Amino acid sequence: MADLDNILAEARETNDKMQAALGATDESTMRQIVRLRTRFATLVAEMMSAIRTDPRLAANPELKDQFDAKFAEMRQELAKHQHKWRSTEIESDEAGYRMAGREMGHKQDAFYRWAQDALRDA
Repeated sequence: MADLDNILAEARETNDKMQAALGATDESTMRQIVRLRTRFATLVAEMMSAIRTDPRLAANPELKDQFDAKFAEMRQELAKHQHKWRSTEIESDEAGYRMAGREMGHKQDAFYRWAQDALRDA
């Protein structure tokens, strides 16, 4: 599996863990969510690098353009989400954060599914 494939798979797995954590209510849940948010930031940086070096994308400029556009859209949505939901906002409206987190998770999952399918077919 190529680097980008591994990163996408881990990002999707991390998103699944985030969705599970958003549904949990025990005391350690919010600490776990913070750790997962940090991991997402690392994965996005790794993904940026892997996209630049992926041979399938380099060989298919049209797919590369689509990938770049969809990735940029997902990154922008994630950045807006994380900017809006800083720790103080999460603490003051945990239910709102959980709902927003689920919505963001659906957007991320849609990107990961599209990306994995597109690369598989490339």
